[in-house]
Amino acid sequence: MTQDPAEGTISQCHGEVPPATRAMTTSARIHARNLLANWISLGLTLVVFFFLSPFVVHTLGKVEYGIWSLLNVLTGYMGILDLGVRASTGRHIFLYLGRQDEEAVDQTIRTSLGFFSAIGLLIFAVGGLLGWVFPNIFSTIPDNYRLLAMLLVPLMAFNVWLTALTAVFSNVLAAHERFDLTRAVDVLTLAVQATGTVFVLYRGYGIVGLALVTIGCHVLPLVCNWYLAKRIYRPLRIWPLRFDRLRLRELLGYGLAAFVSSASLKVIGQTDLVVVGIALDVSAVTVYSIGAMLAYYSQGFFAQIGHTFFPTLQKAVARGEMGVARWLYFRQVRLAMLIGVPMYVGFILYAEPFIRLWMLGHGIDESAVQAAARVLQILSASKLLFLFTLGAGPILAAMNGIRISAALSIAEAIVNLTLSLVFVLKFNMGIAGVALGTLVARLLVSTFLHPWFACRYANIRWTSHLIRVGGTGLVATALFAVWAAVALHLVPPHSWPTFAASVALALAGYGPIAIFLIPKDIRTRILGRLGLATAQNA
Repeated sequence: MTQDPAEGTISQCHGEVPPATRAMTTSARIHARNLLANWISLGLTLVVFFFLSPFVVHTLGKVEYGIWSLLNVLTGYMGILDLGVRASTGRHIFLYLGRQDEEAVDQTIRTSLGFFSAIGLLIFAVGGLLGWVFPNIFSTIPDNYRLLAMLLVPLMAFNVWLTALTAVFSNVLAAHERFDLTRAVDVLTLAVQATGTVFVLYRGYGIVGLALVTIGCHVLPLVCNWYLAKRIYRPLRIWPLRFDRLRLRELLGYGLAAFVSSASLKVIGQTDLVVVGIALDVSAVTVYSIGAMLAYYSQGFFAQIGHTFFPTLQKAVARGEMGVARWLYFRQVRLAMLIGVPMYVGFILYAEPFIRLWMLGHGIDESAVQAAARVLQILSASKLLFLFTLGAGPILAAMNGIRISAALSIAEAIVNLTLSLVFVLKFNMGIAGVALGTLVARLLVSTFLHPWFACRYANIRWTSHLIRVGGTGLVATALFAVWAAVALHLVPPHSWPTFAASVALALAGYGPIAIFLIPKDIRTRILGRLGLATAQNA
């Protein structure tokens, strides 16, 4: 019995029993539960974002909302000050639990907490420096907002420190496959944040009120995740803090590569707003944000796939079960393409009517709608390319190949920033040029190189992966794009009811296309139940 080459054959696994028939640490049921919990949490976030964003934009106005977006971007950059130790902590907790070494787990946790406590002062100092230079970097900020912005940046820096501490405890829960608990905390925090946002804006507290609500909503998950982690993992200790030299060396050795990747991803994901704010103006930041928000928020669905599978993947690698690791890798890629193809093709085709229905009249005019739609279309195209690379980062990280991911991230960030500036300053392409820099950089750098290295590390045949996964995804994308364009023509989305009807018609035609993106073993079972078992080799 052999499997599809893209799913991991017996010959590739060097005589291992096919992973689907092995006793695995985490059952498919638990994976499904965790992924469902992650997606429900993220889905609720998107629902709140959908209804709340027009209110926030309308209440703050284009200028103040642009300042708020830039504040979040700059403090988001400060997350790299953890030097990758946040990501490294999770990886080593998973690794040592896989080896059943509780002493090393304890040392990792308390050393990580000690490290984050020590760098707290550095975070606040950098926040103060960024606050001081903020009005000079973004010269189009009105004079009456300059002092306020200077004060808010160091205040928002407090969130960076809280996030780092929270990550330690959420990693303990993730290591025990309890994503359902961490996501429950996220849902509670979301409810508090949405309520607080409406309250402070309704009372006229503006971005000062938003900053205070944001801080409170970082304290809440810290306390909740610590309590839940202690309940799930009884040996958990947080005091006394440790500065174990061996553990610090481990955390920083892996973490510095993670730091490079994180810094580069910040450039790719968030520098766009900085480029817009410097090269254009603050109001253009708001328009770009509207177009980019949906693409960036939706990427969370796919990031959750990697986060859900990574603890099991790391434990499998730690035990030398490479057949299981390859199986998990392909599960991630197939699942990402199955969901991502209709999502991003839909964003491309329905961008303009969606943004028009969503934002027009809330301080956004028709020209801004069209500009934001172009941004969403270009970024959605870059996300389609990202689907092919999903899974490469986790398996490289699990196999200690994170430096490969870091090098590719640096290269993509440099190309992205360079092209964005060229498209805006030389070719005068406006905010669409900034988004185009992201698309072209992804195509040139990571789309093929990242999965190629992953295949090389995991001993997967690259040509088979390229044809079976990439080729199938390309055909599915083309077929669905044609059908969705027909649906858009048949039911023009001039109102929310017609928009919903048009999208439903497009998705109705996706079923026959989706069957070939489903992993082969699941597809065989589905076709068998439908009496179409002979189609399994299609």
